[in-house]
Amino acid sequence: MTKRNRRTHSPALKAKVALAALKGDKTLAELARRRVFAPARIAVLRLLASQAATSLENTRLYRELEQRETKIRRLVDANIIGIFIWDFEGHVLEANDAFLRIVDYDREDLMAGRLRWMDLTPPEWLARDLSQWIPQHKVTGRLEPFEKEYFRKDGSRVPVLIGVATFEAGGNEGVAFVLDLTERKKAEHRLRESYEMLRELTSRRETAREEERKHIAREMHDDLGQHLTALRMRASMLAVQFGKDLPALAEQAQALTALVDNTMRVVRGVIASLRPAALDAGIGAALEWLAAEFNRNPRTVCRLRVQDENLVLNEDRAIVLFRVVQEALTNVARHAAASQVTITLERTPDSCVLEVRDDGQGFDPLATRKRSFGLAGMEERVLMLGGRIVVVSSPGNGCAIIVHLPLFHETGDATDMIYT
Repeated sequence: MTKRNRRTHSPALKAKVALAALKGDKTLAELARRRVFAPARIAVLRLLASQAATSLENTRLYRELEQRETKIRRLVDANIIGIFIWDFEGHVLEANDAFLRIVDYDREDLMAGRLRWMDLTPPEWLARDLSQWIPQHKVTGRLEPFEKEYFRKDGSRVPVLIGVATFEAGGNEGVAFVLDLTERKKAEHRLRESYEMLRELTSRRETAREEERKHIAREMHDDLGQHLTALRMRASMLAVQFGKDLPALAEQAQALTALVDNTMRVVRGVIASLRPAALDAGIGAALEWLAAEFNRNPRTVCRLRVQDENLVLNEDRAIVLFRVVQEALTNVARHAAASQVTITLERTPDSCVLEVRDDGQGFDPLATRKRSFGLAGMEERVLMLGGRIVVVSSPGNGCAIIVHLPLFHETGDATDMIYT
């Protein structure tokens, strides 16, 4: 072996050649062309270069993986949200402090294996998890966030929002992200209580308003009506007694009688607007009166269809239905530009159904809701008796207002107004 060949076997030269080989096969090809190494040595160098490149790539990947794991660990340790690792057997394998605070356990309980998500789940929720969520999870590998409850260590319950996913398709382990909903549920409860109190106040206000209308209408009918009748009789008596001798007095008495008659018509109109006497004859008669009053307007025809003319409702329900129809007809006259409006009243085994439908220009219910006090008034009247109201309309397609009113008021949350 020559002196030149012995130098090429030195460790320093081998390292330089390996580094050069990392730049590509062109360098090795050049070395081979210059016959620095024998072909067998070149093959070895190619293998060493490949292994060195793989080692460097693995080092880079390990560094990136370590950085990624560090970021994930920081997220978990930040305790912004509860996070735990689980398996399908019901174990909690790992958890951050935020989750442990939610369920009121400590890390010693976790390390001792006393923390199982199946044991944390109340029976009614666990039944749903086992029958619905777990089979779906095994197919999709994840679940959209959903609400449930967990037991705390002291046996109390905590409402949570949870989202879960497995680490790999078909795997047995996964991660869960848990958000404590206790404060939100308390706020919802306070809001619901405030809303129920407001609804109760509205109901009492409407009841008081109807009672006041009834009282004023009765006072006007009894007292003012009697006074006007007496005034008319006296004017007529003056005309009879002194009309022949005093023609001017007779003329004034006649004018006074006409004025009293006109005043009595105005009073009857006011009484009818406050509380029509037809309401005392039942909801059917009251709706007939409304339809007749509306038909005085020749531009729109109002038709009434009552399934049972002998339908008997208590006063509260009759007034609600009457006021809804009254408000609906007012809206038709003012805004709908309709040629026809139909009022339908039917009875089902446990409720009565009222519909007011017109063929007018229609409107966008969602856009109108915020600025329509008439629709809001209808809604409150119906809801305070546990009913449901639906408004169906669109521009150019008329409008239908449908009310479902239970014959017997049920306790519990009422259904809000529906706009379509």
